[in-house]
Amino acid sequence: MVDDYRKKWKQPTLPFYYVQLSSIDTIKYKGQLWPQFRNEQRKMSALIQNSGMAVSSDIGARNDVHPRNKKDVGERLARWALNKTYGKNIIPSGPLPVKAKYEAGKLVISFQYTARGLKTADGKLLNGFSLDGINKTEAIIGDSGIIIYANTKPEFIYYGWKPFSDGNLVNSEGLPASTFKVKVQ
Repeated sequence: MVDDYRKKWKQPTLPFYYVQLSSIDTIKYKGQLWPQFRNEQRKMSALIQNSGMAVSSDIGARNDVHPRNKKDVGERLARWALNKTYGKNIIPSGPLPVKAKYEAGKLVISFQYTARGLKTADGKLLNGFSLDGINKTEAIIGDSGIIIYANTKPEFIYYGWKPFSDGNLVNSEGLPASTFKVKVQ
């Protein structure tokens, strides 16, 4: 689709900024598939040159696929344009996972777009992480990313892996982390 837009408008580097699906928890929209779909959207930004994704999982409505808070969505899209298209020194996104590495009982997840550090949106304990995509696991914010202690190396680490995400990880700009499923190294 993006290639087709760029070809038809004769602009091979036309910026493409898009919004990740919001949180929802209803069978009307097959919400149980939302985590997988959001994860694929997250991975698209690495595949599509000159693109960026605005995260909206924190402003979704439990029973409505269209978030009412359009202002924050628009401002998040604008951050991508200001950064990538107009070259402004602005953090374009909330934390996006780079890698998850397990060593000696400790899993460390590193991120890009942390700005001046990671924190929780609500000032409470970190929420939303799982080693199996189902059960919550305790995670803490460390100097080099998120730290999870585990006796054995998990295959994947999940964040916000619910149709209606309860993840509360943000960067110092207050921008939310994307939901994700990442293979552990």
